[in-house]
Amino acid sequence: MEAKTNTPKAGVAGRKWIQILHVAKRECGLDDASYRALLFGAAGVDSARDIKTWQQYNAVLKAFAKLGFKVTAGKAAQSGLKKTAPQNDRNGDWISARQEYYIRGLWDLASRAKDESSLQAMLQRIAGVTHIEWISKEKATKVILALRDIAKKAGFNPDRPPHPQSEGAKQ
Repeated sequence: MEAKTNTPKAGVAGRKWIQILHVAKRECGLDDASYRALLFGAAGVDSARDIKTWQQYNAVLKAFAKLGFKVTAGKAAQSGLKKTAPQNDRNGDWISARQEYYIRGLWDLASRAKDESSLQAMLQRIAGVTHIEWISKEKATKVILALRDIAKKAGFNPDRPPHPQSEGAKQ
């Protein structure tokens, strides 16, 4: 069975790609004929739904960039989630920077409310602490396993490589 991780129609990613392209169309003030001409010129397709690979999507985004469109950070990036603290001065009994980074990444991927207070509420339920820096390594493992389950239930595969273009020509 062949995995098609760089196919945008595989659920949420495909819808997000199409949404971004439609925002770009609107912000650049393109009519339908101009939009379809841009799609055909950049990716060889007549509709955003026909985009099959990351390379096609990226080519279309580059064409929109030439028209002045800039992709901005979405709600998740603007939510105020804290950045991961550096590894320096961390005790070996407490959460590592890598575990914290992984927890925040899974939270950003799978949660509906992507703010710090929601993350703290989830940490309180699972680990018994409100701040991620206070979690022991064992409790961090429990949090990671719970977030992986949440991600799977939300339709995301936490084991999949983060960049679909790394699969390249495998289709």
